[in-house]
Amino acid sequence: MPRFVALLPFAVLAFSWPAPAEAGKYSGPGLAADVVITDPALGEGRFTGKFHFDRAGTRFDLNGKKARLSAIIFNSFNEYLITVSRKNSVRVSEHIGEALSAQFGDEPCGGFKNAVSLGTESLSGRTIQVWRCERPRQVLLDAGFGPEIKETIWYDVGLKHFIRKENNDGVKIELRNIVPGRQPPALFDVPSDYAQLNSLSRIADVEAPQ
Repeated sequence: MPRFVALLPFAVLAFSWPAPAEAGKYSGPGLAADVVITDPALGEGRFTGKFHFDRAGTRFDLNGKKARLSAIIFNSFNEYLITVSRKNSVRVSEHIGEALSAQFGDEPCGGFKNAVSLGTESLSGRTIQVWRCERPRQVLLDAGFGPEIKETIWYDVGLKHFIRKENNDGVKIELRNIVPGRQPPALFDVPSDYAQLNSLSRIADVEAPQ
């Protein structure tokens, strides 16, 4: 990514980022984790929070008051992005599914033309593939990725998801204390506290917790 959140205007601006390839196409088990992020687009320093990922979408909840956003949610079934600012202002961006879907599916270098294997590691008995992703495809360039962007991905084969990624522009995302499992679909809806957005219907419970 050009920045962790730089595909659309930011903060109470919205941004875009990777999510499942198509509604329901992710075939892994889903996961929840602690997340550590370094990205100047969020503010100065390092940010921590919670991360949820499943077929229904992607969600980041950021701790503290330094980050410009408190929550970032991509709903992969309805293909809209929800950003919640520190002042509880909500913005919903629709019709961005193609750009958002490019990277979080079953392929470690989704959205890039070149995928270079850097080997395999073992972490706590899990198989981790390391990849360098180069030359963003047009869909990412159209969304704001620079052509020079490269990502190094540590990809968990069992989870079918990255556990760490680093960009050559300094953006870093790391997942810790990962717990595999289906995530409640409501996590990826427009927050229920914001009545002004109730015109966007909630997604069906296609991923009931197990």
